[in-house]
Amino acid sequence: MSNAVLRLLTALIGIPVVVGVLYAGGWWVGGLLLGVALLAQREVYHLMEAGGLSPRKAEGLVLGALLVLWAYVPAAGAAALALVLAGLALSPLRHAEDNPLPSLAATVFGALYPTLFLAFLIRLRLAEGGAVGDREAFWLTLAVVVLVWVTDTLAYYTGKALGRRPLAPRVSPKKTWEGTIGGAAGALAAAVVFKLTVLPFLAWPHLLMVGLLCGVVSQLGDLAESKMKRAAGVKDSGTILPGHGGLLDRLDALILAVPLVYLYLAYVARLYA
Repeated sequence: MSNAVLRLLTALIGIPVVVGVLYAGGWWVGGLLLGVALLAQREVYHLMEAGGLSPRKAEGLVLGALLVLWAYVPAAGAAALALVLAGLALSPLRHAEDNPLPSLAATVFGALYPTLFLAFLIRLRLAEGGAVGDREAFWLTLAVVVLVWVTDTLAYYTGKALGRRPLAPRVSPKKTWEGTIGGAAGALAAAVVFKLTVLPFLAWPHLLMVGLLCGVVSQLGDLAESKMKRAAGVKDSGTILPGHGGLLDRLDALILAVPLVYLYLAYVARLYA
């Protein structure tokens, strides 16, 4: 079976599942995101090991799970996080390492990226005391996911058709400025469609900013993961998704875009409490 067919079949199965879970909301979102984020976090740790680092994977995955809990129950999650971080700070006493700082830094970084950043998707989907209800939160969350997907797709096809000037040849040789501009323009166009259909409550300035964040920052997330893979000397972060590679390969654009979109909507647009 060709790689293109595998990619299509994976998408046909995955897209309805993601949309259905986002529509259901609540702990359905948390359950899916917990599993996906921790698997992506394992891939990050594997990249680190390939690059010569030694993250403490067990402690890191516990920390990642608690970060997801924090997204749902901030008070309980913060208390648990404090205990785990205290344990990590004391862990050099239990490990015979001449220099424990690299492994500690790798452990914590692997929990922040990708798990904490992806946990903001939960905050985006929840509607607790803000200016949006459950329906509006669903459409906002789905819009962010779709805008990132549109950016990735149009950047690829625009770059393939029109790409001439390399964007970052030392990081990702196939990415071009033309593709980057095409991806960002596609995100803005898709944002306008959402505004005219299911997001009429989102003011135009905020709508355009969300489009720009998804269209620009998501591509920076893609480059960041490409840099990590190049440093580790691997082509894909994993093999869990047939035709696509690892989960990190599919989520890299969302990882940076989602927290920034949420923070903008919460503290600038004032849509979330």
